[in-house]
Amino acid sequence: MGGVQAADTSVLEEVIVNADKDKAYAGGYLSQNTSLGMLRNKDMMELPAATMTITDQSIKDFAISGNNEVMDILSLNPSIRRTTSPNVVSVRGKYTTASQMSVNNIPGMYSNFTMGTNFIGNIDVLGGPSLVYSGSTTQNVIGGTVNYRSKVAEKEPLTTANVKYTSTGNLQESVDMSRRFGKDGAWGIRINALTGDGNLATHGEKLKNRNIFVNLDHQSVDSSTNLLMGYARSLHKGGNSIFQTVSSSETKPLSKMPFLPAAPDGKHNLNPSWAYTESKTWLMTLNHDQKLNDHWTAFLNAGIMRNDTPVNISGSSMTGILQFNPDGSFGGTFKRVLNIGASGSTARYIGTGLRSEYDFGFMKNEFLFAVDRNSAVNRTASSRKLGTYIGNLYQDNDWAAPDLTKVNTRLGSKYTTKGYTLMDTMKFMDDKLIVNAGLHHHSYQSRSYNANGTIKDEKDYDGNCPTYGIVYRFTPSLSVYANHTETFLGGTVVPTGKGYKNEGDLLDPAKTKSNEFGIKLKKGKLTHTLAMYETKEPGTVTTSDNYYKYDGETKYKGIEWTTAGTIGDKLDFIASIGFNRYIWTRNSNPKLNGMTADGIPKWNGNLALAYHATDDLTVLGRASYIGKSHIGHGTYTVPQYYRFDLGFKYESVMGHTPVTWSAMCYNVTNKKGWYSADQGNQILAADPRTFVVSAEIKF
Repeated sequence: MGGVQAADTSVLEEVIVNADKDKAYAGGYLSQNTSLGMLRNKDMMELPAATMTITDQSIKDFAISGNNEVMDILSLNPSIRRTTSPNVVSVRGKYTTASQMSVNNIPGMYSNFTMGTNFIGNIDVLGGPSLVYSGSTTQNVIGGTVNYRSKVAEKEPLTTANVKYTSTGNLQESVDMSRRFGKDGAWGIRINALTGDGNLATHGEKLKNRNIFVNLDHQSVDSSTNLLMGYARSLHKGGNSIFQTVSSSETKPLSKMPFLPAAPDGKHNLNPSWAYTESKTWLMTLNHDQKLNDHWTAFLNAGIMRNDTPVNISGSSMTGILQFNPDGSFGGTFKRVLNIGASGSTARYIGTGLRSEYDFGFMKNEFLFAVDRNSAVNRTASSRKLGTYIGNLYQDNDWAAPDLTKVNTRLGSKYTTKGYTLMDTMKFMDDKLIVNAGLHHHSYQSRSYNANGTIKDEKDYDGNCPTYGIVYRFTPSLSVYANHTETFLGGTVVPTGKGYKNEGDLLDPAKTKSNEFGIKLKKGKLTHTLAMYETKEPGTVTTSDNYYKYDGETKYKGIEWTTAGTIGDKLDFIASIGFNRYIWTRNSNPKLNGMTADGIPKWNGNLALAYHATDDLTVLGRASYIGKSHIGHGTYTVPQYYRFDLGFKYESVMGHTPVTWSAMCYNVTNKKGWYSADQGNQILAADPRTFVVSAEIKF
């Protein structure tokens, strides 16, 4: 067996969050280092899962400007596609909101409302359920985990100012400053601040946003600390709107909607100019690692995020009904009932534990034990009807403003999850064979409340979620992996605003199981990942009397492929394509068995290109594709949609000051189309052609 030896590398060397340690590739648009929950700063080749780490350079060059930046850039990953909300994505066919994502490896710390992207350094994406890796959450995270890492101070002093102009009048100004100080630059501070105001590409749509984020870090031989503090405020007026086509329980959908109408031009506003959402978010996260000896390290992760949305004017998706003429023709008329509401939430997380690293000669062992607590308090309001409004899809719309007196919030629900995690990683044969096994156990408590403050519904239970993974590295550049993961958390909350008789109720907990196999290859300047997966979970249906409940099973199988890197000396690229078949099985309605779930396309893909024409000039291009999907239990087909973006950036020097000029046109062809919602009949018009120009000045 041999004597026990210290691992070859310092424990803390593996956990320091430092941009200088990222192994960037594909021209700096992606990183080989990923940080997912308790598995921090790991090489992608060592992990038994499909991972991608998107850098802030990708956000700068390829994300559409406005209210959809983060969700748009996430679609570079084949697991993810845009859907019917700026703060919601589909991850392997699962509806995933921003509040289900993590900040600095702390779950539940990202807001459902616009926070800005200027403070984000890297975005880590892990496909499939991952409670063992991420720790306790208060929401089901099934399709995959998304983690935002804040920017940290670089080795060299940094001071940049950026001015960005979007479409018809949105002007955004931002600054990014960082310094390291103290002995050997042990301390670091990075400040990102932004202010923006003005019109967006859709007529009558305006976005006013402000934020400031401060990241402090301290690095030493024995410890590593990172503290992020931030505040963001946004005011979003007008814009586009989600439309419900037919009810999920409709037995004769063609009598209500003979066909799916052609998509409108995204420049037409479908919300009145006085309809707005106001949001404020406060955020703080803390990560600390303390080396105890050559083998053991203690860690602490904590965070708090509070969001207040004092005004949210929107229409119930069941009331945005497309109006057909008696002869079955459609002239563009829609009817909407608009309501004014309000909401808020406070999420808190604290977790602590121990990591160890031992070298036994024949095996290297990395062990982790952690305990944590995650809680969320949600505030809601009884929305007030503002009126019923008739408009047209194919022209601009506006109506006289009603009384916009705000409504008050009340306690809506509380969720608390307490858990512990055991995880062991064993490396054999000079790290060729890596075996990973873990168990997450948690107790979950949920409470929902009536308007008078009494408990409406309550549930308590315990659950175990095992994870197993294996990686075999034929060479340092070629590895295969397989994993089995399980997630067992709170029951599905019945959606509100869709006419369900049991809306807001909490269904019983249910377990999701997933299996995945994949191959990873690095060859020259290219990196390839191929993943195949199958996930099973209880199915949900709408009954004929309009109740939302479990019925049968849903199974989704998929294949994802990503290749990225550099061709020659001039072309950097990211290419990805995903196939996902999400079907109902074992349903009480035999007609649904084997049918693809509503709103989920089988195919999606992305191609991002950066061609360095000269040392100073780079031409940028992106193509995004979403395949056709079906809604109304296969009655209607939502056509495929593709978007082309084209632009450039130019490096110059004015006097002695470097200036980067950028220009981008998103949706160059002004392609019209519908986005569809996962497992639903909602649709949303695609974004119109959008122009963005910017200048970044480095002092």
